[in-house]
Amino acid sequence: MFKRVIILLVLSSILLALVLVRNHTSAPVNDSISKNEVSSKYTTVEYKITKIKGNQYYGKSEDGTDIIFSSKNILSGEKIQIHEVVICYFDKNNLGSGLVKVEKK
Repeated sequence: MFKRVIILLVLSSILLALVLVRNHTSAPVNDSISKNEVSSKYTTVEYKITKIKGNQYYGKSEDGTDIIFSSKNILSGEKIQIHEVVICYFDKNNLGSGLVKVEKK
């Protein structure tokens, strides 16, 4: 009987330790959008603007891929010039839907 009580106490303490560790490692509640949330929701690619024609912006990434986007994708309203670097956000769950937003780096 004494052995069963000892085993029960040891197993209970292990379970309690696991619960405490799980609660300790869970993310704190925060209403603001953190950089981790942005990175988990979007895929980002940096492009250097190579040409501006009307409201169309042309860019090239370091790996050589090109992009064309319109000024409606620039949500911040910032003026972007040639040779500036922008960050383009694409939806991780639906890359085929296209560009979500653009912001100046």
